[in-house]
Amino acid sequence: MATTTAKTKNASEKPAWPLARPDYASLEAAVQGEAARWNVPGMSVAVLHDGVIDTVGVGFASIDTKQPVTPETIFQIGSISKVFTTTLAMMLVDEGKLDLDKPVIEYVPELPLADAETRGNLTLRHIFSHSGGFEGDTFTDTGRGDDAATKAVAAFGELKQWFPLGGLFSYNNNGFVLAGVAIERVTGQPFEDVMVERLLKPLGLESSVFFAENAITYPHAVGHYLNKREEGPKVARPYALPRQVNAAGGIIATASDLIRFAQLHINGGELDGTRLLSEELTTLMQQPRINSWDEHTSFGQGWYITEYPDLRIIQHGGSTMGFRAMLRIAPERGFAIALLTNGDSGARAYDSVTNWALEHYLGFETPVPAVADLSGKKLDRLTGLYGRQDTRMEVRRDGRTLRIRAYQIDPETGEEKEDSPYAASGDIVLEPIESPRPHDFRVKDGPMADAIIDFPPAPLADNPDRHVLRFGGRLAELLEPIESDSAKSGKKDKKDKKKKGKKK
Repeated sequence: MATTTAKTKNASEKPAWPLARPDYASLEAAVQGEAARWNVPGMSVAVLHDGVIDTVGVGFASIDTKQPVTPETIFQIGSISKVFTTTLAMMLVDEGKLDLDKPVIEYVPELPLADAETRGNLTLRHIFSHSGGFEGDTFTDTGRGDDAATKAVAAFGELKQWFPLGGLFSYNNNGFVLAGVAIERVTGQPFEDVMVERLLKPLGLESSVFFAENAITYPHAVGHYLNKREEGPKVARPYALPRQVNAAGGIIATASDLIRFAQLHINGGELDGTRLLSEELTTLMQQPRINSWDEHTSFGQGWYITEYPDLRIIQHGGSTMGFRAMLRIAPERGFAIALLTNGDSGARAYDSVTNWALEHYLGFETPVPAVADLSGKKLDRLTGLYGRQDTRMEVRRDGRTLRIRAYQIDPETGEEKEDSPYAASGDIVLEPIESPRPHDFRVKDGPMADAIIDFPPAPLADNPDRHVLRFGGRLAELLEPIESDSAKSGKKDKKDKKKKGKKK
């Protein structure tokens, strides 16, 4: 396995990101203010509360064209598409065409997973809860034909099996590519056609489309990267995603369309008097199945589920080339918020707007976990160079915190990519947090502030003794240890003391 050494920035050189969010007087002010604070070119937000939908569009759809964002502007919603795919699959379960507990090889018999147990026993329940255990991120373009996803699945025999089937949550795009193929097999139609005819049109989502050639006929945003904050955002190119990922992240839609989809799940599978999904399966999607990233959050079928004492939220985010999106729903409160951004720092902006909205619409303040006090020895055990096929992460101790320097690599050469999406973040500072699980950390500040990164005590399928890190829901394994600067300093102090003692 090829490795490289990251070029770690001095922490003092890292630009300071804005910290305090003002108490905005309106939704429009909150969206405008947070988009500006986080260098996001454009943002579209829709909120459902007390049966009323409020919409706001701010900024530019493209910094090159200066076309304004309006509530009618469509954005790539990325992995929010996975909840649409799960919903569509559940509709086919209602009809008896799919079964959540049948091995997927009964629908896709040529499935070539490397691990025999996983290949023989993988079900849609595993796929929709991201617990299949095999590598989830491979995006080789297999063309624009109707067989694009089938071609992608044909290469799944090369995927690493990270952990035993059902043993851990690890985000898995490839699982949803496979689910899309299963949907094609039982319907006899291309996945996109089934989605449009069976779900998007019946919901009245006239602006929700697949493919760039369809998006261009609507007011549409383009993604932007912020590799260097001092240079500002730049248009992300190319725009189009490979066709095989459409079931995992290919929908392009408005924020208002996402609110209508949210209403379907708030109403138990029914909207405007038309039932599209049984109440039983709508409820099943929202029931916890496997723990994901912190003590409050688990994964059901298609949905992340966050349960606080005073509020339950189901949600899913999306991240594509220069786009960041989020859909959050409080079903018992009849509340939903859809946030679409066209900047790669948009996640921080949409989180901040969501927290403002929860406070002002529902009177709920999102809790921040308490900081834990871990010993230097415990932190030192977690340091090292971690890696997966597309990312390397240097983890070092800095006093009572950890610092991650992440960089993207080319899977073929193992070399660092020059235009890394992590470039604007600098060092990611992790604070240990109070948690019933060992080794949970919170990102202290910057574009990823409040994200949870953990070191789950779960054995790898091929090396039970090797440590793993879970970053953005994906696993990375320890490649080689790195002695922290703090540990080196401690050893130097001990040596100096010994020398002084000998002189006396």
